[in-house]
Amino acid sequence: MTTDEVVARLRAAGCVFAEDEAALLLAAAASPEDLEAMVAQRVTGLPLEQILGWAEFAGLRVAIDPGVF
Repeated sequence: MTTDEVVARLRAAGCVFAEDEAALLLAAAASPEDLEAMVAQRVTGLPLEQILGWAEFAGLRVAIDPGVF
């Protein structure tokens, strides 16, 4: 899946920062299958931070678990 395809799917799902989210998902995905699964989760509304397993806070990456958001 290309960057443009990821952005288009995220934008169609209503993600306001589709380009930024696509870059993060592409960087985090270990394989094309992982990317597909991550994008599929995001378009269902799962918070990006839960998909990535971290959130940025005051310049730090903080690990998170389900239920944080």
